Amino acid sequence: MTKDVLVDVSGLQLEVNSEEPIQLMTTGSYYMKNGKHYVLYEELTDDAQTVKNILKITEKKVELTKKGDGSSYMLFEAGKENLSYYDTPFGSLLLGVTTSKIQVDHEEDLMKLHIDYGLSINSDHISDCVIDVSVRSKVQ
Repeated sequence: MTKDVLVDVSGLQLEVNSEEPIQLMTTGSYYMKNGKHYVLYEELTDDAQTVKNILKITEKKVELTKKGDGSSYMLFEAGKENLSYYDTPFGSLLLGVTTSKIQVDHEEDLMKLHIDYGLSINSDHISDCVIDVSVRSKVQ
């Protein structure tokens, strides 16, 4: 994989009687260090604020760190619930992530990540979610 990559993030948040799709296509950076894949990319919020994202990926664990408007840290480990705080302008919320499946497929110029998880806020189940991330070498 090259350092310069294309990042495609798609997901679905399944709430009671509704589905909220998520789609993001952007450029980013990729590197591997100590057996872990790192993907760095930025996204814009609805109010045009930049959020910096760092994905740290292994076969059994994925960490997502978001820095900017609404900073957060999410840890995905199959069969486990992980708690962290989600910072908002109005205060912090206790975020629970219960991961049921992580699948990582890696080829020379392509990596695909699939995660199924449940999301809770302040111990109340909010939604079931699916996220797919595709990272491919950027053609020069």
